[in-house]
Amino acid sequence: MSGMTKYSLMNDQDLMLYLQQGEALAFDELYNRYSKRLLGYFIRMLNFDREKAQDSLHDVFLKIIEKPEQFDRSRSFKSWVFTIAYNTCKNHYKHDGVVKEAKDELKHTTDVLDEKFFVSMAAKMDAVDFKKALNTELASLPMDKKTTFVLRYQEDYSINEIAEIMECSEGTVKSRIHYTLRILSEKLKIYNPLN
Repeated sequence: MSGMTKYSLMNDQDLMLYLQQGEALAFDELYNRYSKRLLGYFIRMLNFDREKAQDSLHDVFLKIIEKPEQFDRSRSFKSWVFTIAYNTCKNHYKHDGVVKEAKDELKHTTDVLDEKFFVSMAAKMDAVDFKKALNTELASLPMDKKTTFVLRYQEDYSINEIAEIMECSEGTVKSRIHYTLRILSEKLKIYNPLN
């Protein structure tokens, strides 16, 4: 049990309370819990630019340690920290001019796309090629669509949690998922064994 501290057994909200009281070890525990996952998120969101991803991770934890009082205890720490990460990515996209606003947001329709399409597709073909093609297509999407896809299908967040992180309605999240799945289905149809 080496490396175990009293902080290892605490939940995230309690760790933030200790951090607000100046306990550096509480911060270390939060960093250990979330840094790897957040780094993976940044790497995917910032088109595999590791340096930019590392800088973004540093920025997120700097905000947490400098202003722990901004944590809203009514929210889960996980959603709160991913909201900070999402906003950090948004700032990168704005700054770099990478994203152009979509001319018109597709409204949520009642069309049902098979959400298991990507899972079954990856299982039935060369997963490495599919992953590379998927990452290429994700990199070309507007940031809000890409974020929604990554949070839903790669980070396994619920529609409700994504709406909280991205500070939008659940209907907007569903619309973005619908749009993204439709685009990706079209662009990656070569990998669909049913074609």
